[in-house]
Amino acid sequence: MILEGMLSPRINGVAGRLSRQQILEALINPGKELSPGFGMVSIDLKNGQSVSGILQGENDITIAVKRGNVGDTVIRKEDVLKRTNSPSSMPNMSQLLTKREIRDLVSYLATLKEDEMVRQQEAKTNVHGE
Repeated sequence: MILEGMLSPRINGVAGRLSRQQILEALINPGKELSPGFGMVSIDLKNGQSVSGILQGENDITIAVKRGNVGDTVIRKEDVLKRTNSPSSMPNMSQLLTKREIRDLVSYLATLKEDEMVRQQEAKTNVHGE
């Protein structure tokens, strides 16, 4: 059986989205910040209700959660009593790699500033005049 879809955020262009420090932190503490669309979150609201689903995004004011096949549920942060992020499925790399290997991995990931797929699509558009 072949599963389609992405199991983790793309690393293409990661250095354009994260600093070296943020890349390092994501490797050694992968559950600290959830990438939209990849982490499960459970939220207890002050009104007694609960919302659980896939974190779709958040800003200073709201949190968007995908629950099943319905559209995103947008929750005001001021209405949140308790928030629990489910553990990341990505392992802590400090338990698998040496400090030198982690340093080398961060150095490599820091070179990935451009999303290759986006660049290729832009190149096709320029060639075909679309």
